[in-house]
Amino acid sequence: MTELSDPLLLIPGPTPLAPEVLAALARPAQSHTGPVVAAATRRIQTGVAAALGADPATTVHVVPGSGTLALESALVNVVAPGDRVVSCIQGYFGQRFAAIAERLGADVVRLEVPWGESVAAQRVAAELAHGPVRAVTVTHVDTSTGVAAPLGAVADAIRGRGALLVVDAVASAGGMAVEMADRGIDVVATSSQKALAMPAGLALVAVGPRARARRAERSGLVTTYLDWQEWAPVMDEPTRYFATPAVNLVVAGAAAVARAEQEGWAQRFERHRRVAVAARAGLAALGLQPAAAAGAELAATLSAVRVPRGVDPQRLRAEVQAAGVVIAGGLGPWAPDTVRLGHMGEVGVAELLRGLAALEAGLAALGARAIDGLGVARLLAAAGTDRAPLP
Repeated sequence: MTELSDPLLLIPGPTPLAPEVLAALARPAQSHTGPVVAAATRRIQTGVAAALGADPATTVHVVPGSGTLALESALVNVVAPGDRVVSCIQGYFGQRFAAIAERLGADVVRLEVPWGESVAAQRVAAELAHGPVRAVTVTHVDTSTGVAAPLGAVADAIRGRGALLVVDAVASAGGMAVEMADRGIDVVATSSQKALAMPAGLALVAVGPRARARRAERSGLVTTYLDWQEWAPVMDEPTRYFATPAVNLVVAGAAAVARAEQEGWAQRFERHRRVAVAARAGLAALGLQPAAAAGAELAATLSAVRVPRGVDPQRLRAEVQAAGVVIAGGLGPWAPDTVRLGHMGEVGVAELLRGLAALEAGLAALGARAIDGLGVARLLAAAGTDRAPLP
């Protein structure tokens, strides 16, 4: 879908940028309170709100920072020391979300499952039955495992129980439906550099009305930079000043939103699903099977796969990078035998063809047996038969 870059990034973010986004990024710097940046901020706000399925009462905060900053913003405004927080953990980034809550002084209940599985909604419901819970945190897609959480089931389990639902959608927003309003999600934290296909460097936090009310009543001090009440006047009227925005990133982010809206968010989610199906068909033909547990819901935005026995993932990544393609290594306990491929944002069949060819050559160089061209053939076959041809 984009002009092939060199190196080609097939990692779980940052992702390749479209030519018009790169062009916007290269524009001269604008006034941080001027009309260009204000209009771009509003475009990002409305676009991200639409991508998340947010209701009109939701405010999207656009703040310079990473996804981790967005996660901290999502919690520090609604969780006070001593509050009970239930954290659903199914990988590396679920652990990080829980750790952020613990650093804020929350009483965190960790609902943790083996990597490759997802937390059952029944466990969340059971914890809510034990006493008041201020917030439940869920990582929609944990990029360490490539598994998607049962977001709808968790939302149903806590509905009407008084707890805020706070979702890490860093690796899903823009590539998978989050359905913030329909599911009753109170806060969604995400960032610019993944399926939204913006340059890295923007923390995006969608704040619903219940969460905003919780911030208003929250006791104690909130760190200055992350305080929603400090940013709220700027988010309502972007020509106001609180802290200097990342002006070039905001202008480029608006260009990415415009491109996504031309495609349509529903169509974009469906494209991601079909690209994921095709990618996994090609990867399986190379002996690279999903590392997730059987029956787990796999994310549409990336794949974490096990390498064949005897293949060193670091050496495989080096071989692939020598061919101009960058893939990611595994994290945590999966580091010794997995690699990860991002297929989100602007990544389509053209990019995956180049990636699979590099993987096939890399596996062959390391002595792994593979039928010449089978991965590419299976990718193309899946792309042509899964409902409709892919771009």
